[in-house]
Amino acid sequence: MKTKYILGFIVMAIFSIPAFAQGGADGLLMPKFIKPSDNSTSILLKDLSKERRFLREIPADSEIHLLKDIVYHKSKSIDGDPMSLSMDLLTYKDDKIRPCVVYVVGGGFSSASKERNLYDRFEVAKVGYVVASVQYHVVSNGIYSDAVKDIKAAIRFLRANAKEYGINPDKIAVWGESAGGYLAAMVGTTNGVKEFEAGENIDQSSDVQAAIDVYGLSDLTKIGADYDEAAANAHFTLISPDGKFIHGKNSGLTSLDKPEVVAKANPINYVNKNDPPFLLFHGTLDVSVSPSQTLLMHNSLREAGVNSTRYVIEGARHASAEFSDPQVITIIVDFLDKHLKQ
Repeated sequence: MKTKYILGFIVMAIFSIPAFAQGGADGLLMPKFIKPSDNSTSILLKDLSKERRFLREIPADSEIHLLKDIVYHKSKSIDGDPMSLSMDLLTYKDDKIRPCVVYVVGGGFSSASKERNLYDRFEVAKVGYVVASVQYHVVSNGIYSDAVKDIKAAIRFLRANAKEYGINPDKIAVWGESAGGYLAAMVGTTNGVKEFEAGENIDQSSDVQAAIDVYGLSDLTKIGADYDEAAANAHFTLISPDGKFIHGKNSGLTSLDKPEVVAKANPINYVNKNDPPFLLFHGTLDVSVSPSQTLLMHNSLREAGVNSTRYVIEGARHASAEFSDPQVITIIVDFLDKHLKQ
């Protein structure tokens, strides 16, 4: 009994430490402060729920079913080993055709578990969407361009198999969070860019008709721009996954090295007037990705004449519960309905 109380005290102590004082999962130094961004062109959301929402399995009486581990792309790792990338698909049991949303999970460029965030994916699926959650290359087995090619291969696969899965091939969106938000931005801004096309179903288009970027990166050279100098500079060291994801795990390079290579890894550099509509979200207390990252993307899109809407969630941290609040889900669904159903 005494041991139980001691363990309980330790757990409580750990979770009571302010987030700014803790080290991140990737070992990077947490910032001491976050500079406020200019939110004059964004919409502020306040008092959202901090309750965590989970869904472990699809309800038995649902008209939606979950298809797991569908292999969509054969590739290779950075070391030359064969890889089979797969997706999980939420689709309907009837014969109707619906728009599709490709969901790209986050994971700090170090993991890509397609099983995560089933609650959010189901909430979108149940209002009339087929939702695919995809695996992609991460730091241990690839670089950013491999991952972008993966997402585009998934989109081509879904178009090639649209009839089987009840998908309208003309209405596909990409939606991602954190590293997935970065990849969603890369995919959304590179419609028609041939250098990211590789693999199967090349006769199909990988273009998307809408993009949702949730606290994703837009310029890897400025990821810590809102933080104190020490925390910002931590992203430019060899311990950071940012440089490894750009150059390769054994490159010995950071996101400040070889600027011409890094520039090709930044979605902000691909923005043009033909990009699809964008929806962006960020929390004011994000200590992993500077809130100004989505602001840079938002402003760049608007300057190019692209339809872009950005929401800022007051008090929200990186990947915190507020991003699954019903109000946020409704905003996402309304955006998808406007651009994929009308």
